Amino acid sequence: QLLKSLCLSWLGNFIGAVGLAKLAILSGTMPNGGATVTLAAAKTSLPFATAFVRGVLCNWLVCMAVYLASMAKDTIGKAVAIWFPISAFVTLGLEHSVANMFIIPAGIFAGANVSWSAFLCDNLLPVTLGNTFGGMVCVALPFSLLFG
Repeated sequence: QLLKSLCLSWLGNFIGAVGLAKLAILSGTMPNGGATVTLAAAKTSLPFATAFVRGVLCNWLVCMAVYLASMAKDTIGKAVAIWFPISAFVTLGLEHSVANMFIIPAGIFAGANVSWSAFLCDNLLPVTLGNTFGGMVCVALPFSLLFG
């Protein structure tokens, strides 16, 4: 059941993000693709291990933001709780698979010299594996063992 939920969630995010990327480029809201063209090329040029580790660190921070927000009692507390971990992952240039499901296709649609194969194999695969490891092994497992 868990694997089915993870796969369907990943697929739904992929379809939605790619569709939104196509619409964003067609709408002209990002002339010439904005920063997505450069980002698509940079993100698909990372070595597998680097993309994987950046994925681990990213989802570790994202999961901690979710846990911190779940402990807050009000909206302001929840906003403050997610602000620092999410800001850290963005500032550090870490890799999040769902964010990349939008950014890299948007770059491709805007003319980046990146193939769909490079996107899927050189970025999305290692980042997804890293995000999964970061969330499950670095956050969920220790929390489960420590707090039940």
